[in-house]
Amino acid sequence: MPDDAATVPAVDLRVEWHAFCDRLKDGAEVALDPDRPGDEVDRAEGIRALLRRIANEVSRTVEGGGVERPELAWIHPFKNGQDNPDALYQMAELDLSRTYRLSGSVGTVRYLGVTAMTTNFAEAAIEQFLSLNGSDLADEPHGTFEVVFGAGPAPDGTPDGCFHELPPRRCTLIVRQFFHDWEGEVPADLHLECLDAPDAPSRLDPDRLVAALHPLADNVVDMTAFWADFGQAHLRRDQVNSFDHVQAAPGATAHQGGSLDQGYGQAWYRIAPDEALLLEVDVPECAYWGIQLGDVWYQSLDWWNHQSSLNGHQAVVSDDGVFRAVISHHDPGVANWLDTTGSTQGCITYRWNQATSQPVPTCRLVPFTELDDHLDDRWARITADERREVLRGRRRGALRRFRR
Repeated sequence: MPDDAATVPAVDLRVEWHAFCDRLKDGAEVALDPDRPGDEVDRAEGIRALLRRIANEVSRTVEGGGVERPELAWIHPFKNGQDNPDALYQMAELDLSRTYRLSGSVGTVRYLGVTAMTTNFAEAAIEQFLSLNGSDLADEPHGTFEVVFGAGPAPDGTPDGCFHELPPRRCTLIVRQFFHDWEGEVPADLHLECLDAPDAPSRLDPDRLVAALHPLADNVVDMTAFWADFGQAHLRRDQVNSFDHVQAAPGATAHQGGSLDQGYGQAWYRIAPDEALLLEVDVPECAYWGIQLGDVWYQSLDWWNHQSSLNGHQAVVSDDGVFRAVISHHDPGVANWLDTTGSTQGCITYRWNQATSQPVPTCRLVPFTELDDHLDDRWARITADERREVLRGRRRGALRRFRR
């Protein structure tokens, strides 16, 4: 007689798939919650935020090679936690009880940052175990490097100074590449490998699939809500159209996943179609700086087709060292225009990377029809033809970064 028990699968994939889909349905309660700020376009963007996070999580956890065969994959568009429009983010899962080697060349990007950190934002404060930047890795442009890290001991033959002993924790390796000149800079070429991995399984078995499915669904729903709540906390604290509450310092947001090299400032903007927000700030000496607009889901706006962000290469800084920008729905004919893309509210974020000081911008809300009364010759002007050329170059640079 056949053993009936042997023919019963240990995992009922139909049941597990239905449970996965049911959990994803909870995301609609987040995206379509009428008590959240925004209009119907924001609701549609909320659904798109869920879809983007599904794609991100599938790539990172199901297709990402796991902790034993990690792959430094990038996602386009990476829309998560007020993502930097100047960045190419790469992520891989790690188990630091094992030993890893990161090697390659640093390229010529304005900033390269490598961080091993926990990413359970919705559950606990973030812990960062390793933080390196391009200058830590190689001294020359395009310079090659090798870094070995894990719980130890260092593998035989590891060059002196290359090994970093870390606690045996599960975490994520995050690589930040910040592009200043989108069309001219060469990205870092990186390779990540686990040095003590067992033989690779040839196929995905039901147990491993189910082990990935349910955390994936939880992350999609919970993290969409977390980042929306994180941004909207500025609105609840009445931090609207003003940075007066900011006390920036490098590394101050490390417990929230921020880079140790950066000081951040964030506020909520609320701008009607017939208004403009004037922003001014002294630019410090720094390795990199940038400012951007985001939506109510704490996602960057469409920065490859619209000038919704500016960095130190793209912006015009006045002779007095001040960056002056107009944030509005309509083109004001000013070079430093930050385009809301029709979003009447959301988040503004600026970054000072390795800066000698942490200046805080000032803002003034004015009627758009009275804008010229507030702009003197320190606000660089631009023609419609010049704007079209800027936007063409911007799109070329954005697509080049992602090989699209």
